Amino acid sequence: MRIAITGTPGVGKTSVAREISEALGLTLIDISAVAEKSGAVVGKEEDSLVVDVETVKKSLESVDNIVIDSHFAEMFDVDFVFVLRCEPSTLCERLKARGYSQEKIRENVLAEILDYSLQNALTFHQPEKIFEILENPVREIVSVINNPDTKRSAACGSKTQFLTEENLALVREC
Repeated sequence: MRIAITGTPGVGKTSVAREISEALGLTLIDISAVAEKSGAVVGKEEDSLVVDVETVKKSLESVDNIVIDSHFAEMFDVDFVFVLRCEPSTLCERLKARGYSQEKIRENVLAEILDYSLQNALTFHQPEKIFEILENPVREIVSVINNPDTKRSAACGSKTQFLTEENLALVREC
């Protein structure tokens, strides 16, 4: 089984991926470490590595029983894509606490409001393989894996509606 945990920076990908890998006995894949080991790092942008995704994909082709944790995990060949979601106001506070610049906070909160990670996942996978997770992520992910009902998938549309006047005003305030 191959699982991708993706979402906007600050939604909890790393914590959830760690818990899922432990709960299911799967190997947690740190894409940054794989990129560095495989020589796929092609640059750095602010605090993020710029990675040659194709090189990383090739290094993971034959690896199974994994959980991929990355804001671009949806680009990999996987059985399930879980897009973690977060209320924009909570995300804003988390990113402030991490010391992100105001510009980066606004960019990421707007990405969350506009469903960027979900839309990106849909460019790489069939909607039946993609599941949005807003609350109780570990319990929900395990539940989907045990019963992958397409009614819960992106095939039935987005489960979150963050595009509101209130949230757009929040972007200006972050």
